[in-house]
Parts: sequence; C-alpha cells; structure tokens
Amino acid sequence: MKTTRQRAILSLIATRPVHSQEELAHFLELQGYEVTQATVSRDIKDLGLVKVPLKNGNGSGTQFKYVEPGLGKGYASRLHRVIAELVRGCRGSLNQIVLRTPPGSAMLVASAIDEAEWPEVLGTIGGDDTVLVIVEDPAKMPVVKQRFEDMRSEDPL
Repeated sequence: MKTTRQRAILSLIATRPVHSQEELAHFLELQGYEVTQATVSRDIKDLGLVKVPLKNGNGSGTQFKYVEPGLGKGYASRLHRVIAELVRGCRGSLNQIVLRTPPGSAMLVASAIDEAEWPEVLGTIGGDDTVLVIVEDPAKMPVVKQRFEDMRSEDPL
C-alpha cells in the first residue's frame, strides 16, 4: 500500500503543481487513499521531495510546489516540458480534450501523455498539429483539462 501510494504521489506532483501537504492529502483522498497529514509528511520525507518556488506567482507572494529530488530546476517531468513548450491551445467537451500544437508536434505531445499513464486517460490520437485526448469519464474531463492548462501556464525555474 505504501509503495502504491508513493507512486501516486510522484504521479500527482509530476502532473500538476501541488503546493502543500494538505493539498497532496486531498488529491490522494480523491484517488481513494485514506491518509493523515503525518502519513503524507512521512511519504514526502521518504521520497525526498523538495519544495521549489514557482516563477509566476499570483501576486499574493511566492508560491511553491513539490518536485522530485534533482528536479529542483527546470520542469517536473517530460510531459510538463512538452506541454509547456508545445501546446498552444486546450479545449474540452464531454470526455474529450483537444490540444493544438505547432505543425509536426502533435505526435510528440501524444507520446508524452501516453507515457505519463494518467489513470483518467484512456488514450490519445496525435495528428500533425492536433492531439485528441480521450478521458475515461466525462466528469473527470475538467480536472484533466485543468492539469494541461496548469502545465501550459507555469514557467520553469
């Protein structure tokens, strides 16, 4: 259970900014894990996670997010880098998300999404400048779409 939960933590911090232990606990609970603040704190310590500042604060002071050790500079994952650098637009409907990219880039983006193995994503189809992301449940589409939007709007350190 601990190993599975810690894998879920690494997936969460790689796919979205997680700013606090409370937020991490909330995301884990949404995935069905029963955790306490102490459990999350131990997992963060065991995994060696570090908090790094985000460049694009919202005007209310510096914001931070958790990253894996060694990723304190740059992007949190290959997917994060690819989305931030290549995705120009993001729209969703029902259980589908359409990502727009420069010509010739869609297959790279689709591959990075597939490699991330998000449990909510059934698969992708990459064309020349468009990626179709199929989400398993229409209720989860807004959450997945927001992850893409967050990765697009974050500046790396």
